[in-house]
Amino acid sequence: MKRGALALCASLMGATPAAAHAIAERYDLPVPLGYFVAGSAAVVAVTFAIAALFVFAAPHMREERRVHPPDSFCPLAHSVRGYGVAIFLLVLAAGLFGHEHPVRNIAPTMVWVGWWVGFGFLCAFVADLWPLLNPWRTLFYLAERWRHRHRASRHHRPYPAKLAEWPAVAFMLLFVWIEIASPFASKPFALALCILAYSAVTFAGMAMYGREAWLNHAETFTLMFGILGRFAPLRIGAAEGQAGYIALRPWGVGLLRGDPPSTAVVAFVLLLLSAVLFDGLLGTGLWRWLEPKLPGDRGGNVAATLGLIGTWLVFFGAYLITCAVMSAIAERRGTLYVARAYVLTLVPIAIGYNLAHNYSYLLIQGQEILRLVSDPFGLDWNLFGTATRTPNIDIVDARTTWYVAIGAIVGGHIIAVWLAHVVALRISATRAVAIRALVPLTILMVIYTGASLSILAEPLVRFRAPDPDYTQTPLLIAQAPTR
Repeated sequence: MKRGALALCASLMGATPAAAHAIAERYDLPVPLGYFVAGSAAVVAVTFAIAALFVFAAPHMREERRVHPPDSFCPLAHSVRGYGVAIFLLVLAAGLFGHEHPVRNIAPTMVWVGWWVGFGFLCAFVADLWPLLNPWRTLFYLAERWRHRHRASRHHRPYPAKLAEWPAVAFMLLFVWIEIASPFASKPFALALCILAYSAVTFAGMAMYGREAWLNHAETFTLMFGILGRFAPLRIGAAEGQAGYIALRPWGVGLLRGDPPSTAVVAFVLLLLSAVLFDGLLGTGLWRWLEPKLPGDRGGNVAATLGLIGTWLVFFGAYLITCAVMSAIAERRGTLYVARAYVLTLVPIAIGYNLAHNYSYLLIQGQEILRLVSDPFGLDWNLFGTATRTPNIDIVDARTTWYVAIGAIVGGHIIAVWLAHVVALRISATRAVAIRALVPLTILMVIYTGASLSILAEPLVRFRAPDPDYTQTPLLIAQAPTR
């Protein structure tokens, strides 16, 4: 996902959305773009065919192998918790009291690049470290311990079962709106106010319903990083004051364990998928053609809001229709049950598209953190001697970015097809029914493969006719409401 209008230098503040993930040049494809799109879609379809022909039963999922770390694990876990609180307080202080320009303030870069993109990849490809790093969890735990010492314990209300994870869905929609469609995502002071408001709601929810109940159901980032972490090969189990453990498991197996999630989680995963796709759509000619036809303001924020919500609803509707067809084929499961059973198999697609969308952005924009840690408030400090460092934009080019995008998107879909096949064999009456039921979902994945590659291609590859809206500006900004 893009991070709102996060500029790295004042001269680029007026860049157009087409430059959001652009680099200094476009890659000349060796064959027409349609060949890449058709070939990638064919790979997804062939993966389904191979699974249908050669996988006769749901494979046995190996149990997690727990590795008890050395005695230093517990102090290290406490250090990570302290680091999370320190970064949280730094971002708040920089946003409230630092320089108002995002180029000179660490808050926007740390939130949108270091945490939202970089930490999200860490959770997906290594382990979910958010339970340790979560500053709200740590601060509330310390407050609880202080209350316990003073014998001021309180009873919490039971979390309403009917709410499920819907509060987390609402907060995620608000969060991606701030990132994609709001006019203040890159403004440090406004960003700090948003963090304070969310902190107040989170602390109030934990105080009312209990820390773990609120975090596990209503705290949107606990839910999101937890879902991404289920794909990772490591799972960290640690509680305050305990030694904890590290569990090793095959990639993606965590997505197949446990009961099907709630309908709210279905909406949550589809929101992640639709938001990152719409974020890419904002930089295309299709959106430049569509935006004037939508009601909106001069900055395009209203149109982007409508587009974000509309894309989510279209995704949700398409997925439910697909699941209804799958349910009819299976002749024994309802639409919502099918939707819940298969939704986590879509997570590798979200991870793959996010990697394709943010690969070059993270490598280039992420270098700015090294400069900003020396001068986080924009006061002309040079604490670590890196304040004059400039990003190396030659670290990645259009050709590499394009092939990473293809690999990430196709790889994510291949994994998703395999996971869906395993789920189908588990819940279907026969293998033949499982294969037939998977056809609609595979078609939906093929369509998404083609659409996502086409959207990603526009800022990266050269088309037959020049695009008058294309800019040669290097990739030094995130998506801008500064258009």
